[in-house]
Amino acid sequence: MTTEPTTGQVVGENVRRLREQRRLTQHETVRLLRSVGLSLSRSRIAAIERGDRASVDVGVLLLLCRAFSVAPSELFAGAGAVRLSAGATQSRAGIRQMLTGPDWRQLEPEDQPKPARTSNAAVEADRTLADRLDVPTEVVARIATELWGRSLTEERDRRVDALGEMEPNERQAHRGHVTRELAQEIERLVVGNE
Repeated sequence: MTTEPTTGQVVGENVRRLREQRRLTQHETVRLLRSVGLSLSRSRIAAIERGDRASVDVGVLLLLCRAFSVAPSELFAGAGAVRLSAGATQSRAGIRQMLTGPDWRQLEPEDQPKPARTSNAAVEADRTLADRLDVPTEVVARIATELWGRSLTEERDRRVDALGEMEPNERQAHRGHVTRELAQEIERLVVGNE
């Protein structure tokens, strides 16, 4: 199973590419970055290039672009998906379009942000419900997959996301409500199978 690289890893690989294209050493890159107000050590440059951090601060990203005289989209060059968070991936082409092109909502479906696929192991809401019903987590995961084609947690998150933008406390309230509704559907099937 391959794991998509993080934004930090993708930016790092492209910083290395840009540095090498310009035939700069990491020490020369330190001087270049200082000229635009970004004070990083050579070891920090090396860490960025290795992708040691999952993400890169927006300010650092913008100053890297300024130093190398490239658009932010250039730091996402290449092909393949990028892990934006534990729960979402995005194609590099989609990221470049989001940074330079049309509103992300106008992207082609294959370039839209996608929820990350989870493994067969159930996730948080699935485990909680399984514990409450005193059944193996696999039972809850199997029923959820039969009902919605995804885990209980993923279905809950999908339905809450479909409600659109909202304040965090309102989102949390909706998460609880949707979780209870979905749990009731699964519970009816678990009780019916006993």
